[in-house]
Amino acid sequence: MEDRKVRWGIIGTAEIATKVVAGMHDAKNAEVVAVASRALDRAQAWADEHDVPQAFGSYDELLADDSIDAVYIPVPTALRNEWIKKAARAGKHVYAEKPLADGIEEAIDVCKENGVQFMDGTMWLHSTRTRDIEKRIANGDIGDVRRVTSAFTFKAPSKEWYEGGNGRTDKSREPMGCFGDQGWYPISATMWSFGYELPERVQMNFVSKNSIDTIVACGGTLWFTSGRMATFDAGCELAHRSQLETVGDAGLIRIDDLVGGQGRSGNFAAYGERFTGSSRYILGDVDGKDTEQEVEPCDHVVKLVEKFSHIILTGELEDEWPKRSLACYQVMAALFESAELSHCKIPQPPPCWRRVAWS
Repeated sequence: MEDRKVRWGIIGTAEIATKVVAGMHDAKNAEVVAVASRALDRAQAWADEHDVPQAFGSYDELLADDSIDAVYIPVPTALRNEWIKKAARAGKHVYAEKPLADGIEEAIDVCKENGVQFMDGTMWLHSTRTRDIEKRIANGDIGDVRRVTSAFTFKAPSKEWYEGGNGRTDKSREPMGCFGDQGWYPISATMWSFGYELPERVQMNFVSKNSIDTIVACGGTLWFTSGRMATFDAGCELAHRSQLETVGDAGLIRIDDLVGGQGRSGNFAAYGERFTGSSRYILGDVDGKDTEQEVEPCDHVVKLVEKFSHIILTGELEDEWPKRSLACYQVMAALFESAELSHCKIPQPPPCWRRVAWS
């Protein structure tokens, strides 16, 4: 079965798609056969630049092509659920960019009803380093996870960018602003560290907004049962950080290039060409001794696309991935609600935290 390749279409020509398509071309069990834009000339220019054989002048035209097995959807967050549902109803398996938006529960239900796989674009989850760390945590190398600290920040390249010139800083395109786009990484890393257990409560501790009322920086706390907790911050006001520290009662694991690259000053760039995964992380023991660990480096996108394509080729859909997506979104939504309440001018003080519960 694996000798056949999954035929992929791309819905939209967003900035991130230029990085993702490079990894898709390198996936052993996949081929990119088409791209769609709302204008045919734009789709054709993008297709020519990125070695994609066919261009469509509308998303619906691409979805009507029965030769396409799966679609990658990098359209703005505010539009994403609509196209997830349309793709699923057209029988296409769905790899959708993160973050997810209000209504994602219904969109994932449509995927299930139509027998298609759903997976979000949390690329670092598929790296060889992540697999190695998961084994260490499962083997008890750091004991029971008790604390998680994470961050994803970088400095906005210009005032125009900061004031809505980018999708991350314009809530009409990204409803949660930089919290949605950048905050997804520390929140997903926290949830991964705690095995996707939902926290008992969450609170956004600070929020910074630009002149068009969009979140550009934020930080918060998540409380879990038995005294376990996590803190995070994200946004475009500080120097680059892409960090995760997962601490247990017998040791810790530290990553300083979660999203990609080789260290804080390595090859990470918000506007770079590829998502290159790191080959290293720190394993610390209970007495404070740190040891650098090395694994095989990889391209996050290649690993994600190969995993997704393998699921399609075997016909064995994996419910784990949409469940992970929903858990992360639920926590993000509760944190965002906490932030909005703290900024509301209401007669009585808002609650300082929001409970999180499975729907």
